[in-house]
Amino acid sequence: MFKHPFYSMSGVVASEHPLASLIGSKVLEKGNSVDAAIATSLVLAVTLPHLGGIGGDLFALVRDPNGKVYFVDGSGYAPSKLTRKLLLSLGYKSMPMHGPLSINVPGMIDGLRIMWENWGTIEWHELVDYASRIASKGFIVTRSLALSLRNLYDDLSADPGSRETYYRNGIPREGEAISFKGLAQALKLIGDDPRNFYEGEIAERIVDYVKSRGGVLELSDLKRYRASLGEPINIEYKGRLIYEMPPSTQGITSLHLLKLLEEYDLKSMGLNSSERVKLFLKAAQIAYRVRDSYITDPRYMKLSVEYLLSNKFIEMLRDEMRRNTRKNNGIIRKLDGDTTFFAIADKDGWIVAGIQSLFYPFGSYITEPEFNITLNSRASSFSLSEDHVNRLEPLKKTMHTLSAMIVEDNGRVLAIGLSGGHFRPLLHAQILTNIIDYGLGIQEAIEYPRFIWYLWTNNVDYEEGLDVSGLEGYVLKKKAYPSRLGVASIVEVREGVRAGYTDIRGDGIPIGLP
Repeated sequence: MFKHPFYSMSGVVASEHPLASLIGSKVLEKGNSVDAAIATSLVLAVTLPHLGGIGGDLFALVRDPNGKVYFVDGSGYAPSKLTRKLLLSLGYKSMPMHGPLSINVPGMIDGLRIMWENWGTIEWHELVDYASRIASKGFIVTRSLALSLRNLYDDLSADPGSRETYYRNGIPREGEAISFKGLAQALKLIGDDPRNFYEGEIAERIVDYVKSRGGVLELSDLKRYRASLGEPINIEYKGRLIYEMPPSTQGITSLHLLKLLEEYDLKSMGLNSSERVKLFLKAAQIAYRVRDSYITDPRYMKLSVEYLLSNKFIEMLRDEMRRNTRKNNGIIRKLDGDTTFFAIADKDGWIVAGIQSLFYPFGSYITEPEFNITLNSRASSFSLSEDHVNRLEPLKKTMHTLSAMIVEDNGRVLAIGLSGGHFRPLLHAQILTNIIDYGLGIQEAIEYPRFIWYLWTNNVDYEEGLDVSGLEGYVLKKKAYPSRLGVASIVEVREGVRAGYTDIRGDGIPIGLP
């Protein structure tokens, strides 16, 4: 193991940035996990603006002390004037990956609002103030932010707002201080009232800037937006109860993968065997096909979630897996540090698994300059095909790659998540089976070498240390360990202990109370 867990009897925060974990644990001294989640999320938005700023989305699973799990949906929808007709008339054959027409309404701030209104115990402005002060005073650039700013210099500097926000003093380097005065001011306004993001000066500035860059976002799109609470989805996997996030997220794909793998004696295959890799890839072909065929905004789905998780449907998928059909066609999807996940547990039994994102690093590459708010590129996930389930529609939510898990495992509870975009379900399945089927300790399970499959191609990337010998029919690319094939965090709650775990692949650490 390269990193060590943080063990606590009182509470712990595991996140991808040390400051976020530190602030979250400070909040736990007098608040609960939900209070800490709000502060942690906003500090991550400041310190890791490429992964999950306030111009993006947020989802969370919240488990109360009685064991009830809630789903927080802080994802936005397509602008009312973003239509297939418009994009086709502009010559697009598919959704733009970046730029002003890739922007959805940001849902993160209202997602935090609804969490706080239901379960928070500390004043809202106090929780927001931590992030505002860090943005104003400044913080030290970590490795992942420095690499992203350097690698995306040409793309970001093409936008005046992004250039002014991130490069006013050159390209920031790891170990240097950086601040976002405009973002600090935005957070002060949000601290006064979270709806200021959607109905006040912040909203007006965002809309004006997006329109100036060629976008179609309207003030009414922001004003009408509200995050929501819902129910998670769940399955049993080898006697454990697995909670995931429902559509429009791809959480159901994680559950389908696990149900397909449940029939097999994985341990007999060997943790490091190419046989295991081959089986997982075979299951992924089926689970992702279901995702791409049926998952989108629930209001537009052709099949219900209940049916997709029914024994009848799962058995159909298992039959297909036994027939061993395989089809590979399409383009390679990008994999970047597109997301940041955090997990929190307190002394009273509240557990939060939260995940936030701009989609790809720095999302649309469009940054409103006065408030330093970089906007997401989540609309790029829509399809322009008329007959596609995830077809672009005004005010529709796209199929969303963010998801996270809460697992009840024989007397302990785990909150699990990681970055990874489209590859997240496959990575979830690897980590969870590392723990359940192979009996690895949680830190070992996080750090164990991984692999990904570029959807609908023959391309597989794998970290050195994995055995892929005899894996025929795939184009294999070895990555030096540790790579950036997802950055995971886990919080574990068992009798008398709260433990936090973070990934050697990222910059974060777990921090807790004595």
